[in-house]
Amino acid sequence: MLLNVVRDADASPRTLSESSVTQYLYERPVADRLASLAQLTESERASLWPALTEWELRAGTYAAYCPYCCKDDLSHHRTPYGRQSWQQSWYTVCQTHGIALVVRNLAHTPAHRSYWSSVQLRSDAQYSHADRYRSYRVLSEPAVKSNILACLVEIERSTAEALSGITPNLYLWGKLSAAQFLMVLGDLTTWSLTHFEPVRCWSAAEELTPTEMQEGQGLIGRTGRISGSDCSNHQGARSLSDVANPKVRGAALWTAHALMATCHTAASVRRSGKTSQDRQRACLAHTAPASRRWLAHRQTHWPMEYRRDHWIDVESMERNHA
Repeated sequence: MLLNVVRDADASPRTLSESSVTQYLYERPVADRLASLAQLTESERASLWPALTEWELRAGTYAAYCPYCCKDDLSHHRTPYGRQSWQQSWYTVCQTHGIALVVRNLAHTPAHRSYWSSVQLRSDAQYSHADRYRSYRVLSEPAVKSNILACLVEIERSTAEALSGITPNLYLWGKLSAAQFLMVLGDLTTWSLTHFEPVRCWSAAEELTPTEMQEGQGLIGRTGRISGSDCSNHQGARSLSDVANPKVRGAALWTAHALMATCHTAASVRRSGKTSQDRQRACLAHTAPASRRWLAHRQTHWPMEYRRDHWIDVESMERNHA
């Protein structure tokens, strides 16, 4: 149906691929045609076509999704469909069901269709129960899983509120406006996902302990060691929007929470202190010099009062290491 609408709205021939569905939906002629066919009111249209946040995933394939949302669709005799929230790079935990988004298997998906099979939904729903996995053979710490989930829900909820213009909690995040909170979060997640080493290695976000990997299975994770030259961005920087895998994005948000939040409970194997400044020192002490220089440069754009009250001086830390 979307292909026909695109052809009606634009005389030039187009090839509709699943990766371009999101871009087509936001084009004004296509949106006008769909709203006209569905006889939508202005308020209904506004809810279906909200303004872009600049935090959307670059790949518009709905590669991450919540199987329970799709199972609910089937139980109510609806065709499962992709939610707009799944396309937000900061969104890794379903706010409705409280479980992590899972990677969708697109290998057997019919062309030009949003398709979820019942078998795949059941399989992915079972995978979402992270406490079933004990492959790392370390002492079980169930509280770590709860802490990771709580931190992800907390930082994602604050991000959603900031995108709506709501000022973040002063006691949790410090004195930041909504726009400033998003700037700091964007800088920290990009820093934690970027590979600054000239050799293949884990990014700072993916440098997880065995306990975090075991208890955070499904919530946080990593894919493979890469170098900066392997990134598609010619500058080597990798933001949340560049990462389709929700586990890797979750690891970046988990790292950002540890560095930004005044209250953060880490795994017992991380001896990083109680304050955010203690956690910042412990995290940055083992990073590449190039990563500290990059973060020090980005800090110059942050509010001075916030840097003074809630952050260590990364630039002086870099000079001491030199």
